[in-house]
Order: sequence, then structure tokens, then C-alpha cells
Amino acid sequence: MYSNLAFALTLLGIFSILENFRTNYKFSLLRYHMIAILVCITISSFMDYLDLTGFLIPYYKEVTKFLGTGLIVNLFYVLVHKKIPRIVIIIEILLIFFFIIMFCFGFQFPLVINNQLQNPQSNYHKVFYIFCLLFTAGSTIFNFIKLYTNKNNKNLYEIKIQKWVGALLIAFFLLILINVLFLYLFLKGLKEFHDRTYITLFTTRFYMIIFILFRPKFLDDDKLSIDFNEILIKPQKLAFKDFEFVFYTNHYYLRPDANMEDLALKLNATKQELANFIKNEIQENFIELLSKNRVDYLKELLKAKKYESFTIEALSEMAGFNNRRTMYNAFNKFTGMTPTEYIQSFK
Repeated sequence: MYSNLAFALTLLGIFSILENFRTNYKFSLLRYHMIAILVCITISSFMDYLDLTGFLIPYYKEVTKFLGTGLIVNLFYVLVHKKIPRIVIIIEILLIFFFIIMFCFGFQFPLVINNQLQNPQSNYHKVFYIFCLLFTAGSTIFNFIKLYTNKNNKNLYEIKIQKWVGALLIAFFLLILINVLFLYLFLKGLKEFHDRTYITLFTTRFYMIIFILFRPKFLDDDKLSIDFNEILIKPQKLAFKDFEFVFYTNHYYLRPDANMEDLALKLNATKQELANFIKNEIQENFIELLSKNRVDYLKELLKAKKYESFTIEALSEMAGFNNRRTMYNAFNKFTGMTPTEYIQSFK
């Protein structure tokens, strides 16, 4: 029976992985973690299937359990905080370091098979195992409290996400609690409570797959999404001070021939890197950024006494606009009036 369940979880995991790649949404930090969890569950389930059918593979449970639990913990931080806090990363690095040491000295997670405790623990192993449990449970409780004390959850989407994440956290915490409780009762001699660790293990995997598979779909289009090409080629990080010096201080936006290729060349970056920088740091596209700054500059020219004798078209050229129509469209868009109406507004 357990081998069949392991094989079924393997197939369900493969289907869930393919479903994540099938959508046209961009990849995000959240989707990276969800796919990584599904891959870990699928591999673990397949290895369990081999183990249960007679192909013994030593120590795989330790690696996949440790890795899978860490990914789930990180998933909760990404869902609640939109990032993984630095202190959590530091703790996880320390846990990885100690896991490698414990693993070299034969550490294995406690298992119950046919009412028999497998993998007896040394005192050092027990301390490490308890610390891992406390970190996992503590992170789950912390994220749950943070989720429901966040005052910014106002719109419908955020409320739906809150409910989904809350249910995920509660169920995961209960599964941890039940697993530990069953193990404790077994060690106290109440063996009928827990004949095999596979029961809670498979339940946890199935639960995670179902929650990821039936997640709110708008989570896939979150603000952390990036293009798939950026996974393979890490974009160069532009410094805002360099962009500010070229674009604002040197008044690059006043050049009639201003374009992204030329500006990217001056900043020693690619066109795509510049586009990503403007989108992420300024929350505008290049054309809007040019037009907005040109309009602001033209407004100052229109108000200046020394340019009263200049025509609007002449001032428009000084502001970097190539033609009358482009200037009028941009001016009306950002001010809601024509240049003539703007002049009359402050006279």
C-alpha cells in the first residue's frame, strides 16, 4: 500500500511541476520556491517508492527532508514578507553547516516502521533534531502572527492571499505537531498510535502539492516577477547615482535625439538592463520618463520672464520635443491643459 502511495505522489508531483511551467506568467521568487518544493517532493516520493519495493537507497531521506523543510519555511517567509529576512538566511546557513557535520557522523531522522523505531539518536543528534523542529515551528508561528497583524491587508486580493496562507500555515503547523506527538507517544510505549512514519510524511507531501496546485492564480503575477532570461543571465545592477548624473544633472532628457540605446551606452549597460532599471526603480517606461521631464522643463520656461518673447514652439524645441503634436499631447497628458491655458493660469 505504501509503495502505491509513494508512486501516486510521484506522478502527482510531476503533474504539478508541469502545471507550473505551463502557465504564461513570469517566474518569481515565489514560483521558484514552489517549483523547488514540488521537485523535492517528487524526488523524495520516487526514492521512497524504490525503497519500499526493495531498492534500498541509504541516507536519501535525511537530505530530502532537510532540504524540503527548509524550502517550505522559506516559502512562508516569501508569502508573508515578500522576501527571506537576513537573520533567517544566517540561521539556515548555520543549520546547513551543522547538518553536514551531523550527516558525516551518521545523523538520520527518527523513523517508525512496523512499530519499530529506526535510527537511534545520539545526544548530539537529538539536540540538532530538536533545534530544527523549534526553528521550523517557530518560523511557522511567527509568520502566522505577522500575517494577521499586518494592517495593510485591505483589498480583496490581499484578503484572499491572507486566508490561503493562513490555512497553509495552520495545516503545516498541525502536521508538525501531530508528527512530534505521535513520535513522543511511541517512545512512551503507546505504539498503537503510530505504526509507520510514512503516514504523516505522505500526508504532508500530499497537502503541500494540493495547496500549491490550487493556489490563488493571481499569486503567479506578483510584483517580484522577472523574465526567465534573467534566471540564466544575471542583469548588471545600475547605480541610481550614475543614472541621475547622466539623465538629470546633464539634462539628457532635453536632447531631441534621446533614445534608450544611446543612454544605455553612456551608462555602460545594455538596453534591457536600462529598461529593467527604469521599470523597477522609477516605475515608468522610458518614453513617459522623457516626456514628463520635458514637460516639467517646458513649464519652467513658460513661467520665466526672460522667455516671454519666445514662441511656444521655440520653447518646445528647447525642452527637447521634436514636433508640435508630440509636445501638445505630452503637455496635456501631464498637466491636463494646453501650454496657452497653462500660461493664462498663472497670469
